[in-house]
Amino acid sequence: MGASRYHFHKAVPARVSLAFMTAAGVMVLYMLRINLSVAIVAMVETPIAKEEGNSSAPPRASCLRNEPLAWVNHTREEQGTTDETSVAGSYADPPVDEQAEDRIVLTGTQKGLILGAFFYGYIFTNIPGGRLAEVYGTKKVFGGSMLMSSLLTLGTPLATHLHYSVLIVLRMMIGLCQGVVYPALHVMVARWIPPLERPRFMSFTYMANCVGLILTMPACGFIIDAVGWPTVFYASGSVSLVWVVLWFALMHDSPDQHPRISPEERRYILEALGKDVTVKPKRTPWRGIMTNLPLWSINMAHVGAMFGFTLLMTHLPSYMSSVLGFSIKSNGLLSALPFLTQFLGSNICGMLGDFLLTRGYISVLTSRKIFTTVSLVFPATVLVAVGYVGCNSIAAVAIFPVGTAFAGAICSGYLANHHDLSPNFAGTIYGVTNTIAFAVGMCVPVVVGAMTPDQSLDQWQAVFWVSAAMYLTTWLFYVIFASSDIQPWNSEEGGREKGVNVVENNHGEEELESLNKTKDEA
Repeated sequence: MGASRYHFHKAVPARVSLAFMTAAGVMVLYMLRINLSVAIVAMVETPIAKEEGNSSAPPRASCLRNEPLAWVNHTREEQGTTDETSVAGSYADPPVDEQAEDRIVLTGTQKGLILGAFFYGYIFTNIPGGRLAEVYGTKKVFGGSMLMSSLLTLGTPLATHLHYSVLIVLRMMIGLCQGVVYPALHVMVARWIPPLERPRFMSFTYMANCVGLILTMPACGFIIDAVGWPTVFYASGSVSLVWVVLWFALMHDSPDQHPRISPEERRYILEALGKDVTVKPKRTPWRGIMTNLPLWSINMAHVGAMFGFTLLMTHLPSYMSSVLGFSIKSNGLLSALPFLTQFLGSNICGMLGDFLLTRGYISVLTSRKIFTTVSLVFPATVLVAVGYVGCNSIAAVAIFPVGTAFAGAICSGYLANHHDLSPNFAGTIYGVTNTIAFAVGMCVPVVVGAMTPDQSLDQWQAVFWVSAAMYLTTWLFYVIFASSDIQPWNSEEGGREKGVNVVENNHGEEELESLNKTKDEA
């Protein structure tokens, strides 16, 4: 048994095991984050002005309002939906006699506040989370965050029935817990992953959030339909607790602390990281960080990307129902498609970026700018196109995934740029970036709610134009001011003027040779 276990760890590099364990954690993280966006459709009843001539019927989806009811019934029969109440009204509302006692009545503004509450807490812990991980390690920070988030998620049904303000506070607390996660992961990447492998590693782990969304959206729809919306929170909270146990048992903060890593892999990683990573930097150079123009270019790119991503994450189910008129079952599945293509697109870009860099075809900075352009410009174009395909639901469903596939390039673009500028403070500067981006992102649910009071197609077209403008302006700022040089404030001694070039030139070929040797030995 001992020999077999040793052989297994020799055959599977520790950083590969770390990648799968981290990806699973990110999936669960987003399961806890997104479950409310789907469940709220069945949790909440929002009074809307009744349709003229049919005062007893709930409002129909925007694209179905001008169609004869018989045509609507025929269309819904093709989708497998025959319930007349579901046809005439919003897809989100279950039949009147089912789960009525579990539903709460809220205005559109109150619903928007609940959906945005997560971000009200999230923005406050990104910077502390990065610094805590730099000092105490990603294991404790990420694991502790997920433990608290799990327990709060289990209490969501109770909070809902107490008062909507209690639910807002609870979601804010979950946001506070989860705000530390991605900055902590940036610290882990800086201490575990060789520079030339980072785009691929980050694409697989960070974009596992898309897999979490893919699984959560349809699963929530089926759970709600089968046993009611409270079970969504009990199930996701329990799954998260299982992951927490495994994380604390198996994760280690650096190759030096890992008891089962092979000596060859440990040596390869430490040599590839070089001298630019200090395990626990003693002080934070706040003046250098906050006045650094290359870092601000990353901040702006993240603002644009997160604005569009938050729009999809919190409002895509509502758009599918209130405008296109899909049932709750099909809504979950169709809402998940864009995130599947984002995960696939991100990993394809990660492998392509690694290939181009390791072969020396392009520089680090050129790679960052190319993939940032792909991740911001193409989704902007797609969002505008979605608004103008109108009620052609087939075209809309086909276009959304194309745009998100391009958006997945962020891990090979600006998101990997933090480590170029300062591997020592990767967690802190990512915390700064994420705080700024989500300060804008937290406004998205409220803004969309205010811009779409009637859930009409033309109102959603305006929303998509605003998102496209955010994408394009932030992209332009990035390509003008971005840099890939390690900044002087990365080290207490002031750093080297061209740190990244040193890493590239000194470690590029060495990494490749060492990697091949490690694989052969494994």
